[in-house]
Amino acid sequence: MPLITQAKFAEIVGVSSPRISQVKSTGRLDGTYVQKGKNVLYDEEKALAAWHGETEQLSTRISGSQIEIPSFNESRAKSEHFRAELARLDLELKEERLCEVSSVEREAFSLARSVRDALNSIPDRVANQLPPKLIPLLSIKHCPKNCAKHWSV
Repeated sequence: MPLITQAKFAEIVGVSSPRISQVKSTGRLDGTYVQKGKNVLYDEEKALAAWHGETEQLSTRISGSQIEIPSFNESRAKSEHFRAELARLDLELKEERLCEVSSVEREAFSLARSVRDALNSIPDRVANQLPPKLIPLLSIKHCPKNCAKHWSV
């Protein structure tokens, strides 16, 4: 099992190295090479056999006869189920029981920004009038990580 480079294999076969890469991407040479970093090393005997079509292909594709096709009634039942699910989601959206994630994020961000602005508007000279237990809670360390990146104090 001598291992050879892609360039050497291309020279043996009589094609260019990019052509070997194209054939490799189709899966025709699967199981005949190993990847060592950026280099591809081929098992000379297996690769030549695969190149000439002398080995059984290791394909993951399923032929049409192997695909299990559901019956018409089963397909129709699945289709109706998903249509009903879409209708339910549409109804919940119209009744405002559901909302878009982007609008919730936008509202949460604007609320957090208004809280930050309100805290920043407290003058420093008032800090000694605040209860000592409250001051650590006002620090940025206690806000969630995803909000802290937007708070520039």
